[in-house]
Amino acid sequence: MRKILTGVLVAIGATAIALGTLAACSLPTGVQSANILTDKLPDNVTADGVLLAAVILSSGDIQAAVEKKIVSSAEVNQARDAILANTLELWRQRAEKDVAVASQ
Repeated sequence: MRKILTGVLVAIGATAIALGTLAACSLPTGVQSANILTDKLPDNVTADGVLLAAVILSSGDIQAAVEKKIVSSAEVNQARDAILANTLELWRQRAEKDVAVASQ
């Protein structure tokens, strides 16, 4: 089910960012940005899950989403950090890359 949500999520995330409904997403410099794009993620974190958690945090019931295992609590934590650090755009790029790799 998450794979189905990935394409929709990327579109929602891009739209939300473009419309400014989420935190401003200026690209940071340095190690942090490189880590998001290249590091191996923990088993309970995916880029699309982080983006989905960010969308749910801004407009939904995040507790219900975690309870229904739509997103993990680790993805919620990453999403909160990404919103505060203005790195959602990097997570969107990572999600697109992960989808492209998975579809090969």
